[in-house]
Amino acid sequence: MNELQQKWREEFRAIIDCKNAFIENAALSRSYHDRKLPEFLKGIIVAHGQDRVRQMLAATVNHAPWDGRYDCTVKEWAARVEPFPQFPGHQGEPRDFYEFCINEHPVIVNDMARLLMKREKELAHPKRKEQER
Repeated sequence: MNELQQKWREEFRAIIDCKNAFIENAALSRSYHDRKLPEFLKGIIVAHGQDRVRQMLAATVNHAPWDGRYDCTVKEWAARVEPFPQFPGHQGEPRDFYEFCINEHPVIVNDMARLLMKREKELAHPKRKEQER
């Protein structure tokens, strides 16, 4: 296996680890019901990185386009997230990465995605937040 393939596998596993942190011991559901989603998101980002969280949430929404319970702004955001690349040298039909999807109620996914979207917007415009103070 070459270096590019090894890096791809490592990133794939890292996203799976991120997903597992969301679902382990119903962590996401508990944080939602305890009204601690912002704290949960912050901890997950510190542990796994914002790009991996984005990839996982977007995959979850994008793999259920038929589900009308996902908010249209969340669907639009997810559609703009660059999909995880195919394995280096992959030929044939593109592979969908259902392994990244969490089986969580869309209301919870919507709320988590909105929090991430807000964070991304704040990071893209840090001066705006300072000016509001």
